[in-house]
Amino acid sequence: MKSSDYKEIFLTEAREYLANLNNSLVVLEKDPGHGESINEIFRAAHTIKGMSATMGYEPMAQLTHQMETVLEPIRSGVKPLTPQLVDALFICLDQLEKWVNILSSNDSLEEDDLKATLTSLQEASEALRGAASPVEPVVEVVQEVALPFTDEERDVISQARMNGFSVFKIMVELERDCAFKEVRSFMILKAINELGEIVKSHPAPQEIEKGHFERGFFLVVVTDSPEEKIKKTLTGISEVEKVQIDSFSPDEDHEAVFKKKESETPKSNPFKVLPERSPGRRESDFGKTETDAESEEPTDSKGSTQVSRTTGSDERTFILPTVRVHTSKLDKLMALVQELVISKIRFEQVVHQKELKELLDPLFQLHHITDELQDEIMKVRLMPVKQIFDRFPRMVRDLAKSLHKQVDLEMDGAEVELDRTVIEEMSEPLVHLLRNAIDHGIEIPEEREKEGKDPAGTIRLQAKRERHFVILSVIDNGRGVDPELVRKKAVMKGLITREEAIRLTDEEAVRLIALPGFSTIDNATEVSGRGVGVDVAKTKVEALGGTFRIQSRKGLGTTFILRFPLTLAIIKGLLVKCNEEVFVIPVVNIIETVDIHTDEKRIIQQQETFILRDEVIPLYHLQELLEMAIPPGPALETGLETVLVAEVGESRVGILVDEVIGQQEIAIKSLDRLLKGIRGFSGATILGSGKIALILDVNSLIEDLKERRFQEEHQGIIPLGTHEGL
Repeated sequence: MKSSDYKEIFLTEAREYLANLNNSLVVLEKDPGHGESINEIFRAAHTIKGMSATMGYEPMAQLTHQMETVLEPIRSGVKPLTPQLVDALFICLDQLEKWVNILSSNDSLEEDDLKATLTSLQEASEALRGAASPVEPVVEVVQEVALPFTDEERDVISQARMNGFSVFKIMVELERDCAFKEVRSFMILKAINELGEIVKSHPAPQEIEKGHFERGFFLVVVTDSPEEKIKKTLTGISEVEKVQIDSFSPDEDHEAVFKKKESETPKSNPFKVLPERSPGRRESDFGKTETDAESEEPTDSKGSTQVSRTTGSDERTFILPTVRVHTSKLDKLMALVQELVISKIRFEQVVHQKELKELLDPLFQLHHITDELQDEIMKVRLMPVKQIFDRFPRMVRDLAKSLHKQVDLEMDGAEVELDRTVIEEMSEPLVHLLRNAIDHGIEIPEEREKEGKDPAGTIRLQAKRERHFVILSVIDNGRGVDPELVRKKAVMKGLITREEAIRLTDEEAVRLIALPGFSTIDNATEVSGRGVGVDVAKTKVEALGGTFRIQSRKGLGTTFILRFPLTLAIIKGLLVKCNEEVFVIPVVNIIETVDIHTDEKRIIQQQETFILRDEVIPLYHLQELLEMAIPPGPALETGLETVLVAEVGESRVGILVDEVIGQQEIAIKSLDRLLKGIRGFSGATILGSGKIALILDVNSLIEDLKERRFQEEHQGIIPLGTHEGL
């Protein structure tokens, strides 16, 4: 086997197991008695050990083996979990993650880091020796298991001895959490059959191959191979914990007697043979028996589906594994669907222009098939937000510990699905918002107690689905944002004037924390103070076609609300004209379209506005947003102008356009690298006519216009950073 052929699969699965290890260890640190977490840690470490050993990554295999060794007395309840051990295990996880990252660009690992990591683990392990045992020591007794022989089996043994062959009693015990019991059993039997002949076994060989035992089984073998060779062969098989080989005496040929140790009150018998399953029935997870017809399809921890089929008296269970597909293949498939959508639109336009009625039925069928294919591809691209949520418990734990704070992270809605593009891009913004919540929001325990709060603060990471959108929220119950402090800092930094600060409502003042360079901390630290965190998050969210909102109450906490469309590959867009050019505005940004008379417009605080259902809506000309000239258009002759009412941030705005052409599905094409950095455009698309239309980012266009107006108003009057004396 060429390990390089499986390297990508190994890296993918290793990252998944390391994420599980991190999260389980965070839970275990808070609740040392959480049995499921310690079992999950043990299983994940064990699996990584087997995978890395198979791939030839010996340092990883050694480290995970030592982790298992240290965890075993904790898992069995012999020793307690200590903070020193938790810290040492986190160091091990960091080292494993470092190695995985190295392997993504290299094929070998240096063992220098292994020594330092093992040292910290060894120190924590030695400290456990003096720790009090939480349970009573286990008393072990010796029990015997006798396997009687038939006359035919005794003849085989006698004939073997006469021909100079050896007869051995072999006891094989697999590791407690053996992940591939059936595979290991088959490998053991195959190895022994190559070295000799199995005369007797308990249970029967076919039962051993099916894994119908708990941990161990017994064999009587006739062979011409020495005992050392047999033991070396069997112990070399992965997940074999113990091999015991004894010579078979002629005095014992009536039966083979195996002696094994068991606890006086064993939790489970490792050599217990599992009962044969009856036809058409299976055992459920809770030990009860149910018919397959009454039960749902069970799934394993990896998401595979178990399908049980019964034929006569033989029941077979097939595992349908989850197929891993490289993301580049999904991207290629989506690109083909995008081209299909563009071709469909062009075909539809030709049919209607030429009035080809005989093609209307095929066109309808093509439309239906394309929509269904598009919908299925979209579902394939969707991923649960758990993919990014699982990265944060460890980060929150480490940051809170470094700041001497107590923080509980709660995560809701991890199963909600979102477009893969958004999933990949949202990790960084959420990191910034969580760091902001821990550093700025959550108070130190002493301060919280003075305010009558629980010493431990809570941060909730929440995801929920609303129609064609997914809403992510970061909620903390910390000190909240002080609007007065924000006004003062904004004036001092020259972001607004004193007069503008006075006119701001508390809600508007809170939104200022998302301005570039804004921070309420005077001196920057490693965590915050540079005024980039919330700004980066807001910019990234809006670049992805989402909206960003902030809600806060002083003394109660802060909430960041991020709203995204489900997918960014194919969306519904509104085609509009501006100075004879066609542009696309995503429908998700548009609330409604209205026609207004020119005399309905009003100037309020130097901003053109109109009133819509008792709400004052600011107006912006699309030409001005795009920095085009604003020529007199046909709207001025009729007295009506077309306004798109859009949602920008937490407010509504009106955008004046020359004409609304209509709504259609559009396939988003990324801009060339030379155009990618231009604000105001989120991509381009190909219209049915074959022409290219730019997709507008309304949020950034309006922000840029406000910035231009501000700079023009204060040019040469109030330079930035000169408000300290105000």
